[in-house]
Amino acid sequence: MDNNIEKTSNQNTPKFINSRFKIIIAFIAISISVIYLVISSFSSATTNYLSVKDAIDESQNSDTNLGVIGKLVPNTFRRSTDGLTAYFSITDEFSNEQLSVSYSGEIGEIFFNENAEIIIQGKMQQDGVFLTNTLSIKCPSKYVDNLEDGEDYS
Repeated sequence: MDNNIEKTSNQNTPKFINSRFKIIIAFIAISISVIYLVISSFSSATTNYLSVKDAIDESQNSDTNLGVIGKLVPNTFRRSTDGLTAYFSITDEFSNEQLSVSYSGEIGEIFFNENAEIIIQGKMQQDGVFLTNTLSIKCPSKYVDNLEDGEDYS
């Protein structure tokens, strides 16, 4: 009879250790999966913003998403006949190079002025046109009037 009790207790211990081991393995697997998803989502969500010259140089070497900051080249903005696509060129103050841009999306009534920084994200196409559907405008003149009135934004 003592042998039966001893066998039963020996049989229960491996099952307990076995189930604990499975839980630990499952926890490790889930942790690794979560860490992988966090790292991959952050790396795909971040964009390095480049100057126009750097974007032209970079786009020749890769097919990745780029962020570009530049200023509108005067007299280059035009819309397609259907009004859904805008074409324009941007440049930066550090070079004379221009980047032709095709933007598909909504453009509000107030679009560009000479002082506005244009921030775009997209890919360079084979024909040398930067295709984007993300466009933001940073307009420093919007804040100049408030600073002249004595408001402090620091």
